Amino acid sequence: MGLSAASVSEGQKPRRRSRRGRTALLVLVALASAGTACTYAARVWPFSATGTCQQLVSTVRASEASYAPGQTVIISVTLANEGPACSTGPFPCPPPPPASAYNSAGEDVWDYGAVKGPTGIPTCMPDPPPQTWPAHYTSTQELDWSQDACRTGPLGQANPNCPGTQVPPGTYRIVASTGTSVSATITISG
Repeated sequence: MGLSAASVSEGQKPRRRSRRGRTALLVLVALASAGTACTYAARVWPFSATGTCQQLVSTVRASEASYAPGQTVIISVTLANEGPACSTGPFPCPPPPPASAYNSAGEDVWDYGAVKGPTGIPTCMPDPPPQTWPAHYTSTQELDWSQDACRTGPLGQANPNCPGTQVPPGTYRIVASTGTSVSATITISG
């Protein structure tokens, strides 16, 4: 139901709905119905270290220190706001993976969320709102890695960085993309 000029009291202007917001919503709905991943809109973190949060503490842990070849590596990434309520943002687009694995030579061998097949185009909202962190709030993500070699690749096409092979035995550093440099070291036995 629209407002007519006669129904608006003197001194008030009729409200106009933003076409920009409606267009962004329609794009998100169209992409979601087409089966394209909407990776940005629902992602809480990883985040940019900018914003008002000065006391966010991040940790990364693996469920075990050593794994047999092919055993699933369970990774916990935790962010805790140890200060007053604050906000984080702006967010990068596309966002970095929440965790990655690096071999002993420092090469990225795995990124959480990377796939072998074509990936959807990320749908980044224009000027997304900052993420609000209540005082003393903690958030944990549980991630799993099947020890496959698979890094993030080009959008919309087959990923040459994901051969689908098992990483060799050795020492790996699991790094969380939480705005600070935190990592855990694991060993894959031979």
